Amino acid sequence: MKLNNRKLKYTVMVLMLVVTTLVSMTGCGTKKVKKAEETTKKADETVAIHAGNIDVYLDEAKYYAYTAQATYETYYLTKNKEINWSSKTKAKMTMEEMVKSTVLDDICRRECMYEYGMKNGVKLEDEEKQELDLKLENYYKLTSPVLVEKIRVERKRLQKIFEKDAIAKKTEEVLDAMEKNLAEKTYKTWKNENTDTAEKQWEEITFSKPIFTLKDLN
Repeated sequence: MKLNNRKLKYTVMVLMLVVTTLVSMTGCGTKKVKKAEETTKKADETVAIHAGNIDVYLDEAKYYAYTAQATYETYYLTKNKEINWSSKTKAKMTMEEMVKSTVLDDICRRECMYEYGMKNGVKLEDEEKQELDLKLENYYKLTSPVLVEKIRVERKRLQKIFEKDAIAKKTEEVLDAMEKNLAEKTYKTWKNENTDTAEKQWEEITFSKPIFTLKDLN
């Protein structure tokens, strides 16, 4: 899978910083929803993506896809606009298709880095584990219940997702410390040797229903 707009990946990373404002902007913090742990229906057993020989499950795919959706929508709201997910980009893809393509590529890169890290002894220190514990607590305290409900990931699974992401990022840092851009080279090699395929569950993840709208600002 090759993206026409590589810069979009880094745009997603920047926009992720905006997601911390979700509750304060939308005032959704008081809305009552069922606990995500109680509503998950085997999403951690349903394969959504095959990243080479690695199975990526639906709950993890939903976490990254819907977090990206919410982040983009929040960014547009800061400009007093709503994003049109069906609008076409210069690459002749819809905004939804492009963002989902970027998310899919990010997931594959994460799996590549995590697998490499696990094989080469990359581990989290106690301080890093404590930071993840805090991140997990803040997710349920600070993230809009609307987004939490949409993702519906079990607490233990979310902790594993956070751990995987942290190890993948640390692996990239280790590789780049060894040689400039080695992480990128490693991922390119992985992509040449592996293919990613998406099951129907991934295709059924859509942004047709907005998570945040201008009404939330009122």
